[in-house]
Amino acid sequence: MRSVTSWVLIAAASAGLAACASATAGSGDDDGADAAGRADARAGVDGPVGTGGDVDAATPRPDAAPSNPDAAPMTVNGAIRLVLTEVSLGPTGGEFVEIANPTASAVMLDRYYLSDVPTYFRVPASTQTVDSADFVARFPAGSSIPARGVITIALDTAASFTTATGVAPTFSIAGGTMPLVASSGTPSLTNAGEMVALFYWDGSSDRVVDVDVMVVGVPTAANDIVNKSLIAIDGPDADGTASPYLSEATSMPLQTAAPGNGLSTKRLLPETGHEPQGGGSNGVGGDDETAETTTTTWDATFTAPTPGVVPAALMP
Repeated sequence: MRSVTSWVLIAAASAGLAACASATAGSGDDDGADAAGRADARAGVDGPVGTGGDVDAATPRPDAAPSNPDAAPMTVNGAIRLVLTEVSLGPTGGEFVEIANPTASAVMLDRYYLSDVPTYFRVPASTQTVDSADFVARFPAGSSIPARGVITIALDTAASFTTATGVAPTFSIAGGTMPLVASSGTPSLTNAGEMVALFYWDGSSDRVVDVDVMVVGVPTAANDIVNKSLIAIDGPDADGTASPYLSEATSMPLQTAAPGNGLSTKRLLPETGHEPQGGGSNGVGGDDETAETTTTTWDATFTAPTPGVVPAALMP
């Protein structure tokens, strides 16, 4: 990210949001600056807040595998727990984000979003700015991730990604199969480091639900997580009352370096036991996705990308 620009609304952020216009592929953002001002970027207010509105439940596909009682999907307001499992920041054609579904049921993705905008949580009110090359994208209507399945989202075109990695992506932002909700210029991931957020929004409620968040590399303060504790948002629902986000720690550690061109960072372990879970914050089931101990759950030695392949430990 470099300069701040205003929102480019590609589609209305509402319950009836449809597929959006295609983005154009382009070069990656080579921001080599060191991280600075992390404490300021993550400053927030602690304390309990109120509750938000209800959201319709996501519907599993009819052919989903029967649920395993020991691995039943955890849900909140319709969101189901998915995890970010791999991110590559370059080269341009090979930038991607990988997501896994560790549950025993397929999950419909219609209301799931992917973003590298630190203020993604303002989507219901459309009040944040989007820096150069940043994006908010929504999975297309009718899309899903299979039970214990893996999907990849390429920033560039499917053809460019296949050339770079030898594997075809599941979705492509530049190719338009992952529609943009907001962007500024050609979407790309910052080479030095970037926050990546997978979140859920029903299109009408005041708040989004964090599904998973990862800080890749050593981002600048402008690319790092923003603490949303107590920030009140009024979405497009019928009332005019804003709902504040719950308290969160925003304590996720930085990686010691960013994966270089042709490398990626990969999840090694599930979140369970490595982040506050079970209530009181903004994630699925009340988890605090901003407090995962990623120095334990993600790798520190970067290797070649393996899009579509995850460790067995992530698929119980």
